Amino acid sequence: MKLLALDTATENISVAIYKDGAEFFKSNLAPQKHAEIILPMIDELLKEAEIDKNDLDGIVLCVGPGSFTGVRVATSTAQGLALALDLKIATVTSLEALALEALSDNSDAPYVVSSIDARMNELYLAVYKNENGNVKLIDSEVVLPYSECAKKLMDLGIDLDSCALAGTGIEYLKKEGLFARLEPSVLYPNARFILKEGKRKFDSDLALDPSLALPLYVR
Repeated sequence: MKLLALDTATENISVAIYKDGAEFFKSNLAPQKHAEIILPMIDELLKEAEIDKNDLDGIVLCVGPGSFTGVRVATSTAQGLALALDLKIATVTSLEALALEALSDNSDAPYVVSSIDARMNELYLAVYKNENGNVKLIDSEVVLPYSECAKKLMDLGIDLDSCALAGTGIEYLKKEGLFARLEPSVLYPNARFILKEGKRKFDSDLALDPSLALPLYVR
């Protein structure tokens, strides 16, 4: 199977390819340049992986939440490619992508707290349970003011000091008195870490027609 994964939900722009068990990936921290560099990055990675775009079996898309503009860039790019190549799209959220990457460095953590700075004194927030390296969403993905995010976490009744942490929102949760002795293992989602989940969805026939692969804004 050959899959192309895209993520532009945050300041980090990333592209990854799964090719019959091998992974290729590029990442570029380039705020406000999403539309400018995403297609050249895809072309460069296809060449590196020695794949013609017509050989792709599907696309994996990080649908957000994150920057509204960034989320739309990846979505429109994925939809355009999928329509042109007659492919389906497997969707993964940016908070889930963060959790999957955090677990790659903290495989023993029972839970992962993912949080992205949503601006306007709010955070995108989600908590995931570690199920043998896969993640299960606890409750729902939300956008809330800093203090309400902290309260939501404390109300879950889990040992927050044993959680893995991911995302740019963690620094604001620390200011609310949480995670004093912990640091996030990753700040930005990366397309490399949604390949596995994307492949699982294709293998389970859970990929979507391009018109149904829509941005997740949460707000």
